[in-house]
Amino acid sequence: MSRTTCNRYTSTMFRKGFPLSLLLLCTGTFAQNPLAIPPALDVDTFHLVVDEHTHQFYPGLTTNTYGVNGEFLGPTLIFHRGDTAHLRLINQLADHTSMHWHGLQVPGEMDGGPQRMVMPGDSWDVKYKVKNPAGTFWYHPHPHEQTAEQVNMGLAGMIIVQDDEEAALDLPRTYGVDDIPVVIQDRRFLGNGNFVFGPFGDSILVNGTPDPFVDLPAQVVRLRLLNGSNARIYQLGFEDDRTFSIIGNDGGLLDAPIATDRVRLSNGERSEVLLDLTGLEGDSLLLMGFATELTSSMPGSSYILWEGSALNGIDFPILRIRVTAPTADPVASIPTDLVTLTPPDPDDVSRLRYKAFSGNGMVGMGMFFINGLMFDMDVVNDTMLLGATEEWNVLNGSDIAHPFHIHGGSFWIMDRDGMPPHPWERGWKDVVLVDMAESVTFLMKFRGDHGRMALPCTTANLLHEDNMMMLQYIVLDPSTQLTEAANGETINVYPSPCTGSFTFQSGFAVYEANLTDMLGRTVLRQAISGRFQGELDAHALPPASYVLRLVGADRSAHSVVVRE
Repeated sequence: MSRTTCNRYTSTMFRKGFPLSLLLLCTGTFAQNPLAIPPALDVDTFHLVVDEHTHQFYPGLTTNTYGVNGEFLGPTLIFHRGDTAHLRLINQLADHTSMHWHGLQVPGEMDGGPQRMVMPGDSWDVKYKVKNPAGTFWYHPHPHEQTAEQVNMGLAGMIIVQDDEEAALDLPRTYGVDDIPVVIQDRRFLGNGNFVFGPFGDSILVNGTPDPFVDLPAQVVRLRLLNGSNARIYQLGFEDDRTFSIIGNDGGLLDAPIATDRVRLSNGERSEVLLDLTGLEGDSLLLMGFATELTSSMPGSSYILWEGSALNGIDFPILRIRVTAPTADPVASIPTDLVTLTPPDPDDVSRLRYKAFSGNGMVGMGMFFINGLMFDMDVVNDTMLLGATEEWNVLNGSDIAHPFHIHGGSFWIMDRDGMPPHPWERGWKDVVLVDMAESVTFLMKFRGDHGRMALPCTTANLLHEDNMMMLQYIVLDPSTQLTEAANGETINVYPSPCTGSFTFQSGFAVYEANLTDMLGRTVLRQAISGRFQGELDAHALPPASYVLRLVGADRSAHSVVVRE
């Protein structure tokens, strides 16, 4: 059957209601379209225009889409560590939007979380220092309760951070030749060509390309894998189970490559892999999704209660690789060492935090909670100190696997149910999949910027996030909270303004803390027992200014003003 005949046959049957993925497998039309490579931008100021478009994914079918500087998805942004990124987001949609820089260490006001609304016709100027090491990140909108829908329509793109340490390694880095972005998404189409908005699709798109193939040279090549789907989890490997080498994940490069034949990516996770194609000129490889290897609680498995998709619980093709002649200056081997990683020191842990997932439901619906709470735009759920190291334990007590993602920072996984993490989870991460009845412990170091951030179940299962499975935290810089007491003593009070409770630190032993209102009336009194710091719970007090009076061993008192 010719390609033209296959396309006509597939389009006709699709209009009659056949699942597109099954038609592609049955008619043998997979790997008919050259993989789209998003343009790479490396400029002083990135202008990102978000607008409505149409696009033909399949012949004769026109789909309404959103795009960034184009019909579907957006360009790859090239950042350089140590530089200041300047971006302008221009919203030409009929609805408000935002843009979140997934995985990057940015100030809270530049994070692009649900607090940020860029209204139709408006623009948002963004500026932040690029602090992350070389790695693969991505950007996508994060409007309150509309993240999944806008990503489903096409708003997303890849970010590549470069630095001197990565540049010194003998790695493939010619974008679009031996260094390839691979944004994997699933979509479901109506008979008229438009997208169905839901948790699962029946068609796989790679960089927005259905049935994709890519020509790669017979040498070591680099694939930057990103799970950009709404909910589907991918177990990735090659049809012939060949080995590849993982060199980087969410937070950047690893200290050494990891040889494996599988890598699992939950929503929002990234993995950089090296594939040695030396001597394979004229051959062909097939990257697969092995959904038969997922546990029943993972979205994309064959579990009968999951919302239906022809791809659930089966092994399906993702990307055909056709091997061509090597380039003039090929990378011929996989390095044995990469970069130096310094994990957080467990001895530096200043606080333990527990996050428990609960609730029941399906992939696209249900009621799910974090510590029994749902998202409230006006509530900050946790307060962290810049530079602090904390130990977090995340326990999933719900009926479904949840990816856990944190904005503005990264973590180092210590264990899964007391056992070592999966090999591909080494290094710094910002997304981790927590399966049903599983607990994951990691160390979190707040080394980025201060400000208010989101603590979602995910920028992962986007539908659960939009259904309020998300909390907020704030990172405070203690050095900005130093206050001189009336007699010259320095007292550190944070947060200021406080959000119901606050912590003080002093240079002397404190035996009693008194809080008075501005009329001198005592509203709170607490014994401190000679400690140099303490925490006062002021949740019951109305917002106002108060005077904190700390009493020392000699009964001398030192006072500062505290704002709630």
